[in-house]
This record gives sequence, C-alpha cells and structure tokens, in this order.
Amino acid sequence: MSGKADFLGFPAGATAIVTGAASGIGHATALALLGQGVRVIGLDINEAGLAALEPGEGFVGRVLDSGDRAAVEAMLPALHAEFGPIAFLVNNAGPPSSMPLSIEDGLAKTAGSVQMMTSNWLALGPPEGASVVNVASVAGTLSGGPPPAMLAGRGDVDANSGWYGAGKAAIGGLTRFQAVIGRGRYRSNAVAPGVVATPRMGDLTAGAYGQMLVERSPLGRLAQAGDVANAIVFLLSPAASYINGVTLLVEGGGTLVF
Repeated sequence: MSGKADFLGFPAGATAIVTGAASGIGHATALALLGQGVRVIGLDINEAGLAALEPGEGFVGRVLDSGDRAAVEAMLPALHAEFGPIAFLVNNAGPPSSMPLSIEDGLAKTAGSVQMMTSNWLALGPPEGASVVNVASVAGTLSGGPPPAMLAGRGDVDANSGWYGAGKAAIGGLTRFQAVIGRGRYRSNAVAPGVVATPRMGDLTAGAYGQMLVERSPLGRLAQAGDVANAIVFLLSPAASYINGVTLLVEGGGTLVF
C-alpha cells in the first residue's frame, strides 16, 4: 500500500459555512476545515475581526448577523450562486452568556438563529452527504451555569432570566429534531463545550474560578478552541456518517466530578 488514508473523507472541492468565524471556536473550526481541504465561508457580525483574519487560501469572509432573518435570507442564496452547493454548516454564532437578554430574545438568538440558518441553507438543496453541527453548551445540557456569585459579577447580565442555559438546551432539542426531519438530506449533530479558554470567556477563566475549573478537570486543564473545533470537524465529516442526533460533550470530563 502507498500513501495515507484520509480518515475524515471530506470530498474534494467541498464547501462549508461557519458562523461566528472571526474568533474563538468558529475561527479554530474554520482553520481545521481548511486543513482538510474544505473551502470555508466564514460569517460573522464582527467586520473588523473578519478583516483581521489571515487563514490562507480557501477562506472567504462575509459580514452577517445570523440572527437577522432578512440578512440571512438574502445572503445564503447569494453564497450558493457564487460558490455552488454548500455541503456543510456549522452553527456556532451566538451572543455571549454575559449579554443581558430576556429569555424570549435569548431563545431567538440561540435556537431561533440556528433553525433560521439551517432552514435557509436547506432550501438551497445541499449535496449528498451534507451535515450540520450546532454549538450548544454544557450549560442547559448538564449544568445550570456558573455559581451565582460569579454571575453577579458579570456586568449587566440578568442572572434571573436563564436565557443562556435555556437557549443552549433548546439547541440540543432542535438538533435531535433536525436529525429526524433531515432524513435523506442531511445529518445533524451538536457539540456541548464546557468553559473554553477564549477571550470571550476571560472573565470566567481568570482568577480563582478558572483555577477551580482546572483543578476540577480530570485532564487538569481548560479546553482550548481547537479541542472543540476538532470535535465539530469530525461530526461534520463523512467519517461520522452513521452518527446523527448526538450532542457530544467536549468538557474533559469536568462534569463527572462532584
């Protein structure tokens, strides 16, 4: 035998959309997909962040608020017309847990945005082997969130609204629904990260709380964006072709410890 088997099996010339691609998990996912030879259309509300990226050949950045219905309905057909069939979709974008939202607005900007992106992508007629990965969280999936004292220190966040945990839990339920309704057209899975060491989470990972998370983790460290990106890319890929409707925890076993 000669050469090396391509375990993930992404088809040549495949295209993926990654929302929230300007930083953190989205950026790491875009880089990981590019490393697999997949063209990446990176979408983000942060125009300056997208412009500052230098991911290399195969990356196209576009400014989009994935919670804006009119913008999504205009953008996705335009991308299809420009780049052809889009086989893979990563629904990563969403507001930070520190944002002060009502539960109604929070659900619209989390599960609502995921459903809107997915339905508009599906309307374009994705090719055979298409798949979606949605980014949920251990919050709402297994945990209720950080300690109340930590929440109280997070700016103007309304610790009583519960929108973040509710929205991320809803993404898990939506993923399972998509897995069933997508029969013959696409697979749908989700990842549920714990606390990830990204700039967005800096106020949680710094100081005593961050140290407690490290000590609590069986792996002795916090997750990096690349840890989550690798899980996303696997679930998206043909290598995971018989995995459907799963919410995969990516938290180093931290939720196993009490």
